Amino acid sequence: MPELSIIMPLYNTEMYVAQAIQSLLSQTYTDFELIIVDDGSTDKSLEIVKSFKDSRIKIMRNQQNQGIVFSRNRGLKEAVGEYIAPFDSDDIAMPDKFRKQIDFLKTHPDFGLIGSWIKMIDENGKFIKKKWRLFAKPEEIPAQLLFRNYFAQSSVVIRREALPVSGYENGFSFGEDYRMWIDIAKKYKMWNYPECLLLYRVHSKNTTSININNIEKHEKMIFEYSFKFLNIEIDENSASILQLINNEEKIMQIYKLKEIEKFLILVLSRNADLNIYDQKQLQKVVVKRWLKVCFKERNMILKFPIRIISSPLNRYFFK
Repeated sequence: MPELSIIMPLYNTEMYVAQAIQSLLSQTYTDFELIIVDDGSTDKSLEIVKSFKDSRIKIMRNQQNQGIVFSRNRGLKEAVGEYIAPFDSDDIAMPDKFRKQIDFLKTHPDFGLIGSWIKMIDENGKFIKKKWRLFAKPEEIPAQLLFRNYFAQSSVVIRREALPVSGYENGFSFGEDYRMWIDIAKKYKMWNYPECLLLYRVHSKNTTSININNIEKHEKMIFEYSFKFLNIEIDENSASILQLINNEEKIMQIYKLKEIEKFLILVLSRNADLNIYDQKQLQKVVVKRWLKVCFKERNMILKFPIRIISSPLNRYFFK
């Protein structure tokens, strides 16, 4: 029985899948099965997969295209490993990825998930400037997940018992991983291993590169789910506030700044009453979000200095 089950959904990635598989078969950690779920590919992806002759590879095929959540859950049902690693068919694992992550989970039984830092590459395998190096300590991450996805899917290894019973939530074609992390964080600690263990490929066919309206729709669904535990209803306005907090869009109007401030104060107030998150860690996260908003556009400080300096959120900066 392999100790690790790697689950790779596959759909029309003939340009990248061979490199992805080779990076897995070349791992210094070898006690794994690689479950590949082809979701009705119409290119040569499946043919390329079948060219690999390795007993650790198990191939499954959907009769028709069923979507990413169906394919990930089908792979989960087949998996027998004590640890589960989702992995996308266009990413590349560093040689020591699974050895380091599984060693960590074995020595830290209170952790349900371990991710890693990542570097990003383009469709030709060249490095791009953007990196994923996140420094939050484990106790801060549940509060971070209120506002952003803190883990790249292909970077993580999950302890089997930490997985939600239903697997990935149906209804999400984007952010299915984010929703799962929120559930895992309710019972287990999580962390990003402070080393680049994954090359994450960014190209025109990425899920995250397709249909911004669909992405925003699913982000709203995730926010609705996570903020309901604080009894905060996420409507169109509050969803746009959260997206404004997270993205790089400049804030030019004072009323937007006021709305963001009001929402962040509400989050702290509700948590003080309900005690869902560690209040000190949540304060730290909220202040970081607030400062990021204020410094998006440097002219903000010149335009609204009194508003920024006098914000009640600033008092948490020194706590």
